[in-house]
Amino acid sequence: MKFNDMNTTAKKTNTMNKLTFGQKLTQIRKAMGLTQVELGKRIGVSQRIIHHYENKAEYPPTKKLIELAHALNKSIDELLGTENNNDENYQDIKPMLAKKLRRASQLPPNDLKALSTFIDALVLKQQVKNTGVYHEA
Repeated sequence: MKFNDMNTTAKKTNTMNKLTFGQKLTQIRKAMGLTQVELGKRIGVSQRIIHHYENKAEYPPTKKLIELAHALNKSIDELLGTENNNDENYQDIKPMLAKKLRRASQLPPNDLKALSTFIDALVLKQQVKNTGVYHEA
């Protein structure tokens, strides 16, 4: 085996541990039994754009990311692979925010979904601002 082949194999092994956005999107779409065409119709884009999101783009535009989350009934964190259900990580939530979130948990399902989407969008906006990662389709 050549050195370059070994290096490529090592890189593939390292990337297998963490799914890219496109791999995660593909995994979720297939688990729901959707084709690229069907998912594209749900968010108003062509199959070609879905293929691009799954195989070439680092991330879709923020608006499309939100639409994908809605279409797949997932949070943006789930799509980005950043969801963490470990409650210990939430011990540093500011008391005022925790109080507001407890009150907000009583909202009707549609309002909760809207609030969740808004929070996801704000968090994504901050992530993009911090990393500079944003790609228009």
